[in-house]
Amino acid sequence: MAKWLATSYENQPIELWLSDSYGLAYRLKRYMWGFYYNKVPRDFRIIGMTHWLAKTGLASSAPAVAFFYGSVGAATAAITAAAIFVGNSIVSILDRLSREKSSGSGQAQTELMVRLGDLLTGMKGRAVAPADRDDAIRACLGILENYARLVTRSNKGDISVSLVLFAGNSTTKMKVRHRNPGNERPTNREFDATNLFGYHACMRGSEPRVVHDLKKFGGKSMLSPTQTKVNYRSIFLIPVLTRRGEDSEKVRGFISIDSPRPYAFYGNRSSVLVVTCEPVLSRINDLI
Repeated sequence: MAKWLATSYENQPIELWLSDSYGLAYRLKRYMWGFYYNKVPRDFRIIGMTHWLAKTGLASSAPAVAFFYGSVGAATAAITAAAIFVGNSIVSILDRLSREKSSGSGQAQTELMVRLGDLLTGMKGRAVAPADRDDAIRACLGILENYARLVTRSNKGDISVSLVLFAGNSTTKMKVRHRNPGNERPTNREFDATNLFGYHACMRGSEPRVVHDLKKFGGKSMLSPTQTKVNYRSIFLIPVLTRRGEDSEKVRGFISIDSPRPYAFYGNRSSVLVVTCEPVLSRINDLI
């Protein structure tokens, strides 16, 4: 939900983002960043690599100590240290892969989401008392947060889900009406929405959109409409619709799912979220 100043010059990146009319070089660079943030283990990134090299180097230091005290020759120490280094590295990688494969919670949670979606679909059309609607909406946002954590492989507290709606009949003012349970960011503050990524997405239609990295849009994109510190880097924006008669729909606002990690929703992750959570999103549309 970061802001963007609405001058014609500064809106050029917004238009590129909305139309996704990037060139081949940018798409290639985006693919590389997406691979780096989502496929490369954190232990093998810049800071993690330093930690890993220090740990593995320490495990390989025994031959160097023996050489220092004259117990073995230089060639023997070098070969032995290299063998220990390679062996320890292979064991570390296999251990990580083993932990990932042994975790069967992902498939089980996905199936649980599907079953929950079936339940919500079965409840479609059933009225919810006005006094209970806010709680029901927050519960749905909590479901989205839980599944987004699974899809993006994020820790608890990393993912924030917000429902942002137009204030009354205004076409420029909006409010953050609800957030996922446990989210302490402020709500119900009215603000000018014309500088929001989410606002631009709503004005362009009902298609969900992803902001892969706020920092790529410059420093002015890192402003929050609720005047809180921006600690997120990527955002998944899903417009919220309500019916106007039999054949038309109106965009009422958007759902924002944000993460502190860039490219958290890259690739098919956003599509998986929309497809799997469609009954939850549909239920939110009904509740508002």
